[in-house]
Amino acid sequence: MAARSQAEAFGRQTGFGRQAHEGKSLPSASPAKPQSVPIAPADGQAKAGASVVIGRLEIPQISLSVPVMADYDPNSLLRGVGHIQGTAMPGGLGTMGLAGHRDTYFRPLRRIAAKMEIRVADETGMYHYEVDSTEVVTPEQVEVLEIRSRPELTLVTCFPFDYIGAAPKRFIVHAHLLSASPDAEISPEADRSTVAKRSPVAER
Repeated sequence: MAARSQAEAFGRQTGFGRQAHEGKSLPSASPAKPQSVPIAPADGQAKAGASVVIGRLEIPQISLSVPVMADYDPNSLLRGVGHIQGTAMPGGLGTMGLAGHRDTYFRPLRRIAAKMEIRVADETGMYHYEVDSTEVVTPEQVEVLEIRSRPELTLVTCFPFDYIGAAPKRFIVHAHLLSASPDAEISPEADRSTVAKRSPVAER
């Protein structure tokens, strides 16, 4: 139930997918059914104060190192990748979702493979994840963000990577948390001075 609620909240928050349904198929009769897995909210939906750095994502084997923003509104995605509201925080129980643009910070994801290490740092330390798999889904498949039997990380970007215009699908990376205890020291690139402390409502 919690997993489904998380995905439904994500779908309601974004509102994406309505254009995909117009003239093609009808959405579910259930008003709570999420409609899509977007990459960013529509223009004008950015939240005040959302462009705050809360951590850093690193995938050394594909030379990816990028700030993690508190939200995934357009302004935030110009500065880094965005934390999908309603999903877990770094190292937390549940599934943490991060979204980014395929033609900027998440472009290196085209080279990602199973068993690669993913590091996510915040003000509490560095958490380590291991890539399990990748898949290509439609924007409506919000189940990629559902809570699994173990803490996980889901990366979301548009697909195909070289598509011109609004890409029709989503490229998903699934990874699992290796340890709930963070490293005491975070990497130099994830300088604690640039990482915002979590508010009480954001605590995992």
